[in-house]
Amino acid sequence: MAKPESKTEFYYTEKKLIAVDSPVKLQILNLLREEPKSFEEIVKFTAKAKSTISVHLNNLRACELVEENYDPEDRRRKIYSLTSSYMGCSQEPFIEHYNSLLEKVAANGSDRFYFTETLFHALHFGFEAYGIDNAPVVKMIGSDIGKHLSPNFEAENSEELLIEIAGFLEFHGDCRVSLLLKNSPALEIEDNFKARLMPFIGKPFCALKEGIIEGILKEKLGKECRVLETECYGTGHKHCLFEITI
Repeated sequence: MAKPESKTEFYYTEKKLIAVDSPVKLQILNLLREEPKSFEEIVKFTAKAKSTISVHLNNLRACELVEENYDPEDRRRKIYSLTSSYMGCSQEPFIEHYNSLLEKVAANGSDRFYFTETLFHALHFGFEAYGIDNAPVVKMIGSDIGKHLSPNFEAENSEELLIEIAGFLEFHGDCRVSLLLKNSPALEIEDNFKARLMPFIGKPFCALKEGIIEGILKEKLGKECRVLETECYGTGHKHCLFEITI
């Protein structure tokens, strides 16, 4: 795993939003975002002295960003895990996409659907223009929306539920949605609005939709699910592809 660049990351606890800019703390937090790790593993990964890591871990515990537990198989070992949610980070401001969307907001003012959609995406790229990557919190909001939408879905198995979700997205998104069943299921979305208006940015930008799909699946199936957009109009594809792991 690559070490984080010099930046500020934002983490949410039940009490508040906390900004972290210490490079060593960010190394620790990014490592624990993958899975819980022992003290020795953290020391090895960071290549810092044990005393240094101990100080940083104590500080992260005091902020309620991580917690410490004993390894059930060896109580001499301490295991650390993340108790907060990653919400986004600072980044170099990039205004080009934002300006492009603002021009399209003005150009589509007479079409209610396209105007509303363009406003939404201008908000997304506005954060980028002012130096904030807010995709994680957008996905979390999407997941909250999905969980609250879940009672509207009737299917109880994953395939039928994905067919329902595809129909829901088509109805509300003026798009075409296909369920692909290969090694793992995926939803492919063809969207004329995005095809016409969205810029190539080199990365996916449909975090809200990722979250909505994931939230519905988790709530209805009662299982851990992961939805990841791997192809997007933003990456130069002619569709958006959401790969699903249940």
